[in-house]
Amino acid sequence: MSAAGLSARRHGAVLRAFFALPLPDALQAPVSTLVEALRARDNGASVRWVQPGNHHLTLRFLGNVARELVPELSDAVTDELRDAKPFDIELGAPAPFPSASKPRLVVLDCAPLALIQALAERIERALESFGFEAEKRSFQAHLTLGRLRARRCPALEAPHTAPGPAIARWRADRVLLFQSVLEAAGPRYTPLATIPLVSAMSVATDNQPTLRMEKD
Repeated sequence: MSAAGLSARRHGAVLRAFFALPLPDALQAPVSTLVEALRARDNGASVRWVQPGNHHLTLRFLGNVARELVPELSDAVTDELRDAKPFDIELGAPAPFPSASKPRLVVLDCAPLALIQALAERIERALESFGFEAEKRSFQAHLTLGRLRARRCPALEAPHTAPGPAIARWRADRVLLFQSVLEAAGPRYTPLATIPLVSAMSVATDNQPTLRMEKD
């Protein structure tokens, strides 16, 4: 970033932002427990793991955004998603991303891919008029657990003598616009806007996340 850009960020005129599906509080702790188990494995220390409470499913990273533009961005995405319906998301087992041969991240697979991708594409459409450069890579839904410092990935398979990784499911009923502040201990995320996907008729739907253990 240029000196002018750094100065603008320090003075709050520019912020780093992204749209995401937030992981419910009830699932943050189990996912963080899984991270700690992976950290203890061989090469676990070679990964920069996501801090507890920071897990989310990114739909569109924006980069540097003028603070005064935030309400317009939120309104545009809200309008684009006005008829979007809530849906269930399931997290799978830990996996290398984008591939086992060239891993950059340790992630949890996410499903259903089609619904998550459709949501990301609608957000992309809402941002077109603001001049954001289109994403060069195709969208691949995942929840990041950690970023590899090198290409040494810890063993991700579940031990045969113990239950496999927890499979988590939750109802995605809102999109959040987050601010990301980079700090020495890791990024700090602050919600700037909430865009509901749930209509008045579906408020009564049970939104409690569920956990189940998958046996080998």
